[in-house]
Amino acid sequence: MSVDLPDFAALKARFDSETFPNSARAELRRVVDPQAVAYCPGLYRLFPGEKPDERHLRLAFLLPCCKHTPKAATLGAQLANAKVNESRVLQMARAKSPMDLIQLRRLLAHVEPAVDWQEFGEALWFWGEHAKRKIVEGYYLAKFTPAKGDTQ
Repeated sequence: MSVDLPDFAALKARFDSETFPNSARAELRRVVDPQAVAYCPGLYRLFPGEKPDERHLRLAFLLPCCKHTPKAATLGAQLANAKVNESRVLQMARAKSPMDLIQLRRLLAHVEPAVDWQEFGEALWFWGEHAKRKIVEGYYLAKFTPAKGDTQ
């Protein structure tokens, strides 16, 4: 079974382009929760001709929070490198919808990461326990993996 995924990097490029209205970008930055995105005209400009569902709302909610860098380190690794407290990462992972996305957005605002939107967008598209676990695993692997040459 093949799933047609959007081009998440192109979506981020559309959001950042000069042709996307500043007012729509500002609306999406100011929205307080994923459900409120449905009432922003910017959502419909991001996905012209599509009827947005929960996946689109998640993408639009988090799109303003990170830059795009191809082959960037995982989000979990970036959180660890930014010395984010592990309790904040676990709080996001344990939270139920929509609080998990609100907590994630707060983490992103704090760290301002550059993510690979193709990878991060896919995680948001299929958002759930597996995606949250990948962030937590990336965090702990980056935090507790010894550097080359270190002995234990």
